[in-house]
Amino acid sequence: MMPAASNDVRLRDPLRIIRHYYACFNERRFADAAAMFTEDAVLEQVPFHSRERGPAAYRLYAEVWVGAFPDLTLDIADVTALPNGAVEAQLVASGTHMGDLSIGGCVFRPTGVDTHLRLRELIEFRGDRLTASVVSFDLQELANQLARVDDTQLLMHLSRLRYMEGQLRGVAPHSEHRLTLLESIGRELDSARRVVRPYFAR
Repeated sequence: MMPAASNDVRLRDPLRIIRHYYACFNERRFADAAAMFTEDAVLEQVPFHSRERGPAAYRLYAEVWVGAFPDLTLDIADVTALPNGAVEAQLVASGTHMGDLSIGGCVFRPTGVDTHLRLRELIEFRGDRLTASVVSFDLQELANQLARVDDTQLLMHLSRLRYMEGQLRGVAPHSEHRLTLLESIGRELDSARRVVRPYFAR
C-alpha cells in the first residue's frame, strides 16, 4: 500500500526512487540497488564501524544482512520529507535468523527465529542518485528477539553463586582462601553472563 506521505508533491520523485531501491533489495538485485548510489555516497549502516562510501559499500551491507537472514525483506511503513530535501523512511525488516550476524562486539549465532525489526533510514539525493544513507535501529530490540537464555544453566550458576556468597561471608579478610574464592566467583559470574548475553563475543 502506498504510504500516505506519497500525496505530498515533494515526495513523488524521491518516493518512486526509494520504492525501487527497496524492491531491488527484496528481489536480491543488489547490483541494481548499488548502482543507485553515487561513487562518493556516504553510508552509515550496521555492521560498518565507520562511514563507508559508494556502491561497493552497499553491496557489502546487503550481503552481510542476507547472509544472516536469507529471506530478509524490507517493508516501508512510512516516509517523511525533511526540510533539507532528505527523506526519512520507517521500515520493518522481517526474516529468519539462519546465519551469524556480527555487530561490533556482538555475534548473534543462528537461532532459526522469525524476526521483525524496526529500522529508520535517512536518504539524501542528487537528482535520481543516492548520495547518503544512514540506517539505525534498536540493538536491544534485536537482541531481545535473537538471544535465547538457557534457564537451567542460569539457575545452576546462580545456585553456585549463592553458595559462594555464604563462603565469602565467613572467610578471613586478606586470606589466601579469600583470593581463591574471589577468582572462582569471577569465573562463575562470567559464565552466568554468557548464558544471559550469549551474543557478546568477548
